[in-house]
Amino acid sequence: MFLPEELYNLYSEPMIAKFLATLDKDGKPNVSFIASIDTWEPDSDFLIFGEFLMWKTLDNLKLNKKVGTMAVNIDLKYGQINGDFNDDLVNVGPYFDKIAYNEMFRYNSYTKIRNAGTIKMKEHFPVGKIGKLEIVGDLFAVKGKKSKFKGNDGVEIPLTVKEKFDQMQAIKAIAFVPEGKEYPFISPVMSLYPIDGKSLVFKVSNSNKELSGLKNGQETAIMVLTMDPIVYQVKGLVDSFDGKFGKIIITEAFNSSPPLAGEKIA
Repeated sequence: MFLPEELYNLYSEPMIAKFLATLDKDGKPNVSFIASIDTWEPDSDFLIFGEFLMWKTLDNLKLNKKVGTMAVNIDLKYGQINGDFNDDLVNVGPYFDKIAYNEMFRYNSYTKIRNAGTIKMKEHFPVGKIGKLEIVGDLFAVKGKKSKFKGNDGVEIPLTVKEKFDQMQAIKAIAFVPEGKEYPFISPVMSLYPIDGKSLVFKVSNSNKELSGLKNGQETAIMVLTMDPIVYQVKGLVDSFDGKFGKIIITEAFNSSPPLAGEKIA
């Protein structure tokens, strides 16, 4: 499978937001910020990635090789590729060298990779762009629904996490398994807004039409990446979804930034 040029170029960009979704033994999604995801050659049918600070992801990959990925650049262009992990982590060779000697990983003690692996591409999706007016309009629309979605269900997340989800410039990504599909899918969800410390409201928009297929009670994993960069992951259940607006009742929250990546905080 060869990638369209625009998608290949997007995934080839260094130092942009790239995410990897995996599934646990029960089919529940997990999403990680994996900046090391990269292309190889234009005619290659696989992606490469480096292993660092991804313990839950590795546990999931031992059980289920199906993954979803998404890349988002500074201009808010985004694209998705799904595939299968090839179970081929190595700490030598050309894939390892390409990532290990990248400036982002070479001189940073937190991001030095331990191994590199590959993902065989199965399906890809057209490159889209998230409009800034879309973000502003969706956030106003979501905030207008605040009183409708307030409730007492969910786990209380720390104020620092809530503040990150409240940032308009933060990249927010949601991972879920579409109905009838086997692969996890990652979608941008910039409108996601914390109405309280226990739930997040979202809106289906032009950049995430796949969310219209969500079902109440469905498991999701959500990541917020700020410009700092600071990264958190929350997991939760879809609730009160009417096809356009809905909320995620938070069940867990994790720190995803070094040195405490993977620490459960709620």
